[in-house]
Amino acid sequence: MKWLTALAFGAIVGFVLPTALDARAGIWMDSWAGWGTVRPDANSSSLLFSIPLFLGTALAFRLVFNWHNR
Repeated sequence: MKWLTALAFGAIVGFVLPTALDARAGIWMDSWAGWGTVRPDANSSSLLFSIPLFLGTALAFRLVFNWHNR
């Protein structure tokens, strides 16, 4: 897996998981997982992006899929 593909999957997970779990209830932002999470659009109360989740997922995808290709 190329880095660009891994970063794309990481970005998808970094947006979808916090936004789906938070669902305007504040569960994601009020827990320890809120560290490193930003709101990309100040007008949207539910759209979240987790930077640590983005980077961790991209790294994990890159390591796992490169290991399986060899």
